[in-house]
Amino acid sequence: MKKILIIILLFISVLTFCQEKFNNEKEIENIQNYKVEEISKIIDNNITISGTLLTPKFKFDNVIVIISGTGKISQKAHNYLTEYMLKNNIGVFRFDKRGVGKSTGEYNDQAKVYTNDFLEIFSELKKSQTLENKKIGFLGHSLGGIVSLKVIEKQILPNFLIQWSAPIGKPRDLLKYQINNGIRNYDNLIIGKTANDKIKTLDYIFDLIDKNPNKTAWEIWKTAKKESKKHGINKKSFSNYLMPHKLEEARIDNTKTLENINFPTLVIIGKEDILVNPKQSKTKLDEIGNSNIEFKEMDKLNHFMTKKGTNERTNEIYNVNLNFKEYLVNWINNLKK
Repeated sequence: MKKILIIILLFISVLTFCQEKFNNEKEIENIQNYKVEEISKIIDNNITISGTLLTPKFKFDNVIVIISGTGKISQKAHNYLTEYMLKNNIGVFRFDKRGVGKSTGEYNDQAKVYTNDFLEIFSELKKSQTLENKKIGFLGHSLGGIVSLKVIEKQILPNFLIQWSAPIGKPRDLLKYQINNGIRNYDNLIIGKTANDKIKTLDYIFDLIDKNPNKTAWEIWKTAKKESKKHGINKKSFSNYLMPHKLEEARIDNTKTLENINFPTLVIIGKEDILVNPKQSKTKLDEIGNSNIEFKEMDKLNHFMTKKGTNERTNEIYNVNLNFKEYLVNWINNLKK
């Protein structure tokens, strides 16, 4: 009973790739130069998801829908990229996550919840007459990339797709990559004295999950507890990880979705990304072999497409590198009409 209580408490308190809220809000400069359209949708339990569509006042062809990464990120983040897109005649839609900014409800970054919220607000966005005869692209950053592919699995298809610093294949593998890079976001979920200990535990748990695709988190935990000792694994090392939403996320694999994409797709990542492995991304895409997908690595840039040392707790983390912005705009503008 004690174990069940611990799992329930952790399920409530620990969210996907959880991070603290950063001071990331900043208004768009010269917003009076653009058309501003507020979009909102009331969903389950009277929760409102709110966003804003910003478009040039004159003729334009493309609109980017930004799906942000992990954390309590409002629509006022990604302001530098948004301004650059608008100046280059590309419309932008951004939205507040659940429980952030103008969106109500309790903040929740779990992939399933985030995906459902996006589906709801996007369905409302599509009603806008501003989007008539426009090409709409999804730009998913990190966790937002996972969400964009989950949406595509549900046959909500963009005209083009940009995966920015997003995991390719099984997102769970980034845990091992981050642990090897000394990142300690998962210290309360996977316990071990060394990085090798933690990775050994993850390998053991992932193998159990794959071998038992229909078992619940509780069933897998009972099996792991019973058999872990003979594999040299301490049962305490994984108890906090085997929660229902973590199991659901550990089963995500976007390989098939990427194999079946038949619209222009750009996978772009910084060579200095220590959160998502650029080498693994390239290897996996080569294995997938979809000619609709272009892969691009950006020299000397990190997960946020800024340089090492940028303060992640301020809006400067969204002041993305000019080469990155130029590459995105050129890629979009070069799409077939």
